[in-house]
Amino acid sequence: MLFAKGLRASRSGEAPRERFDVVAFAAGLIPTLQHWFREGLFRRIFKNAGLLLGGRAATGIISLGVLSLSARGLGLEQFGILVLVQTYAQVITSLITFQSCQAVIRYGAIALERGDRPALQSLLKFMALLDIGGGVLGVLVAFLFASIVGPHVGWNEDIIRYAQLYSCLILFTACATPTGILRLLDRFDLLAIQTTITPFIRLIGIITAVVLNAPLWAYLLAWFSAQLVGGLTLTYLGWREIWRRGHFAGMTASLKDLTQAHDGLLKFAVCSNIYMGLNVIVNQKSALLVGLLAGPTAAGIFKIGRDAATILSKPAELLNQSIYPEFARLGSAGSWDEFGRIILRSAAVASGAALVVIGVVIGIGRPFLHLVFGEEFTTAYLPLVLMVGAAGVAIVGFPLDAALFAMGRASLPLRVSTIITAAIHLPLMVVLVRLNGAPGAGFANLAAAAAMVTAMTIVTASHMRQRAALA
Repeated sequence: MLFAKGLRASRSGEAPRERFDVVAFAAGLIPTLQHWFREGLFRRIFKNAGLLLGGRAATGIISLGVLSLSARGLGLEQFGILVLVQTYAQVITSLITFQSCQAVIRYGAIALERGDRPALQSLLKFMALLDIGGGVLGVLVAFLFASIVGPHVGWNEDIIRYAQLYSCLILFTACATPTGILRLLDRFDLLAIQTTITPFIRLIGIITAVVLNAPLWAYLLAWFSAQLVGGLTLTYLGWREIWRRGHFAGMTASLKDLTQAHDGLLKFAVCSNIYMGLNVIVNQKSALLVGLLAGPTAAGIFKIGRDAATILSKPAELLNQSIYPEFARLGSAGSWDEFGRIILRSAAVASGAALVVIGVVIGIGRPFLHLVFGEEFTTAYLPLVLMVGAAGVAIVGFPLDAALFAMGRASLPLRVSTIITAAIHLPLMVVLVRLNGAPGAGFANLAAAAAMVTAMTIVTASHMRQRAALA
C-alpha cells in the first residue's frame, strides 16, 4: 500500500509525499524483520552464520593481506604460478576426496533424533574411512598428473616438483567428517575459531618470505604449513567433540555392515560428494582453465578478482552451512511445512545484503585493487565486479540445495549442477576466456550462476509442492 501511494505521489508531482512514503515503506520493513528474527529457528540460523562470520571476517582481512603481500612480493607472473599450483591441488582434492559433510549431518541428525548411538558410530566410521581413502588416492593422482598438466600451464621441472610436494597436503585436509560433526552438534563457535588459524599462520609465513625476499618455494611452503596445521586442528576439534558428548562409548573397531542402519547412505554420500565437489571445481577450476587457455598472468588476475569477490560474498556460504543442519532436523522430525517459509525469508534477507555488496564493489572496486595489490592488478576490476555479481546471484538461492539435501534428494542438485556446468559454464569459459582472458571467465561464471539459481528454484518449488500435498 505504501508503495502504491508513493507511485501516485510520483505521478502527481508531489515530491515531498514521495520521499515520505519511501521512507515509511523502508521503515515498515523493520517490524517485519524483527518478527522473523524473534522465531527460534530463523534466529538460530543467522546466529550460527554470525558466529562463523565473526571468524571469517578476521580471516578475510588476513587473507586479503596475504594476497596483497604475495602479489607484491612475487610480481604478476610468479603470483600466477603460485595460484596455479594451489588451484591444481584444490581441483584434485575436489575430484578425488569425499565431501562427506552433508551425509554426516543428515544421517547423524536422524541417529541423534532416534537416540541410536551405534548407528551414529557406524556412520562416523564409514565417513572417516571415505576421508582417509580419498586423501590417499588424491595424493597419488595429484603426484602423477602434475608432470602432465605442468607443461600446459607454463611450469618448468622445478615448479612441477613443487606441485607434487604441495599435493601431499591433500592427505591432511580431507577432513569433511570432523567438519560435519561440528555442524551437526551445533559447535559453530569452534568452527569460527578454527577458521582463523590457517590464515594467521599463512600470514606469518608470507611476511617472512617477503622480508627475506624469498623465492617462490618459500611462499608455497607458507601456504602448505598453514593448511597442514588448520586441517589437523579441525580433525582434533571434531573428534574431541564426539568424545566429549559421550558418543564414543561402546564403539568397537568392527567395520562390518557400517551402512546397514542408514537407508540410502551410500547413494546419498556419492551424490552429495559429486555435487559438493563439482561446486568447488566450478570455482577452483576456473583459475586453472584460465591458466591453460590464457597463461599464468591471466590466471593471477582472475585469482585476485575471484578471491576479493569471495571475501565480500562469504556470508552466503556461511548461511548455507548454518541452515542445512536446521533443515536436516526439520526433515528428521517430519516438519516439512516449515521449509517454504524459511526458504523465502532467508532468501529475502540474503538478497538485500547481496545488492548492497554489489553496489559497494562497483563503487570502490578499482581504487581498492590499486591500494591493496598495486597498479598492475587494477586490470582485475572487471573480473571482480562480474564475480561479485555471480556471487550475489548465488546468494539468492543459497537455501535451495540445503533444502533438497534435507529432503533426501541429493541427486537433484547434482543433476542440475552437472547440466549447467556441461551445457553453459564450460562452453562459455572456453569461448570467452580465449576471446577476453580473465573478464571472459567472469562473464561465464555470472551466466552459470543465473542459470543455476533459476533451475534450482524450479526443482525445489516442485518438490516442496509434492511434500505439502503429502502432508
